[in-house]
Parts: sequence; C-alpha cells; structure tokens
Amino acid sequence: MAKKLILDTDIGDDIDDALALGLVLSAPELELVGLTTVFKNTHARSRQARTVLLSAGHDDIPVAQGCGAVMSVRRSYGFDPRQALLEGELPNQDASALSDAELPPQDKRHAADFIIDTLMQGSGDITVATIGAMTNLAMAMTLEPRILAKIPEVVIMAGCFNAHVSEWNIMCDPIAAAIVCESGVPLRIIPLDVTMQVQFRQSDMDALRVSKRPLAQRLLSAIEAWRQHSGWADRVDGLPVMHDPLAIATMIDDSLVTWRTGKVSIELNGEHSYGYTLFQEDPAGHHRYANTVVPQKALDLWIQRVAAD
Repeated sequence: MAKKLILDTDIGDDIDDALALGLVLSAPELELVGLTTVFKNTHARSRQARTVLLSAGHDDIPVAQGCGAVMSVRRSYGFDPRQALLEGELPNQDASALSDAELPPQDKRHAADFIIDTLMQGSGDITVATIGAMTNLAMAMTLEPRILAKIPEVVIMAGCFNAHVSEWNIMCDPIAAAIVCESGVPLRIIPLDVTMQVQFRQSDMDALRVSKRPLAQRLLSAIEAWRQHSGWADRVDGLPVMHDPLAIATMIDDSLVTWRTGKVSIELNGEHSYGYTLFQEDPAGHHRYANTVVPQKALDLWIQRVAAD
C-alpha cells in the first residue's frame, strides 16, 4: 500500500524541490494527498508546484499557499521574507512556470489549515515531508495540537550534524524547527552533510534530456531556468545537488542511507551557534538522522523513476 504524503516545500529557488516533487509523482510507493508552499512568495511557489503537477497529469492534487513570513524574529540571512511576499518577488525558476490562467486553481485554505484538515480527516497514516522552512507545519501544530497524534512520521531535509553550521532550512525559521523537533512526533532527518554527497552526473542530465515523459521535460525546463540564475547553479557547476530528492528517496528505500537514532534539538540561545542542529544518541529516541549515503544508488533510483519512458 502506498504511503500517503503531504509535501511542504519552498519550490522555485534551488532546483532540488522540483526534482523531489518529480520523484514523489513517479513513485508508486507514495500517494501525494496535498502540497503546501512556504517562505517568501508562496503564491509564486504554488504556481511552480501546480505546473509540475499538471505536467505529470496530477492536476487534481490540492496545492495550498502557506506562510511567506516566519516565526523567528532573530534571522541571519540579511533580508525580510515578509517583503518578498508583499512585493511579489519571484523565485528564480518562475520563467518555467505556467500562469494562473493556465493552471487549476490552488486550494483556498491556508497551508496550515490544509495540513490540519487533511490530518484530522485521515486515519493517522499521512506522513508530512518538509523540504523547506518548517513554518507551515509548526503553525499547524500550534493551532491544532491534536494533529500530533495523527502524524506517524515527519520526513525532513534540514540540519547538519558533521559540521558546525546553521543549515538553510533551519536558518530560515529556527523557532519553527524547534517546535517540530520538540513535538514528540517521530522524525526522519536527512541533513546537508549527507545530501551534499548526492549530485547529478552529466549522464543523469543526458537521461533527462532524452526522456519522452512530459514530467521529465518540465523538470528539465526548471533546471535550465535555475542554471540561468547566478549564485545558485554557478556554485555547483550547473548540476543539481539532490538535497530534497534524497529525503523523498529514503521513503522509498531507507537502505540508501545509514541511520543514527536519538534526540535532535535546535540551538536557540547561542550567539554564534543559533540554528545549529544538536544530536544526542539514544536507542529509544524518536528521531533518526541519515549519517551516510550511497550516492550512486540514490541517483540511479531517481533517474529510473523520473526519466524512464
């Protein structure tokens, strides 16, 4: 039986969110019951998501726009995400997205309300995957604590455990990340230090380019838009790093990585360590994080599912 999934994403900036969505839509092991967008211009992110869904023939999956602002007042990225929302700042892949007129309408509910409604109407079998800031999920947990008993697991691409750094998805909203980590819900965390090892090969780009699947060609269009944005693709030689797709891939085959079990927490007090992810080993803990990965196996899984005709 397919695992039911809500995907919460900041799709539209780094390309990995779109590639993760492509894997979700290509995996019979997963059933996407809804998608929510988070951070900055969440409406533009919604168009990006609906464009990918339409290309895969899944325009019936609800997409709800979420929090553009964050819970945390202490931020270190040098801009205010509220302004990006209010001023209509566009994600760098926006050129590859269709217009609202060409797309099915988004769900009228706020993402937090959509998450609450979907989980409360479910049977305790809907996993939530967060591949951006955790603001929407933290807001839902705060508004309706009963959902905590309804979530079998949260799958998270965030954090860093083998280096001293505040990883981006944590840095965007450390307070939200702390709420999720302290919720008591089982967490599966795929951190930056592992995902950085999984980068597209030129052969993967070639396989995507020759694929006849509309979804593959739509993702290729998004990659090309991302490549044209200085500051993103330039850092990794124009080949995507599969941060978010690896998180999704572990839901299909968790032997792609090795796991450590214990308790993850977010540092909120330190002057220089704010937003760091901390880990305490505990065999009885409710948190697992990926410690090592087999990069080629993970890449092969993505290509076989998404690009194969």
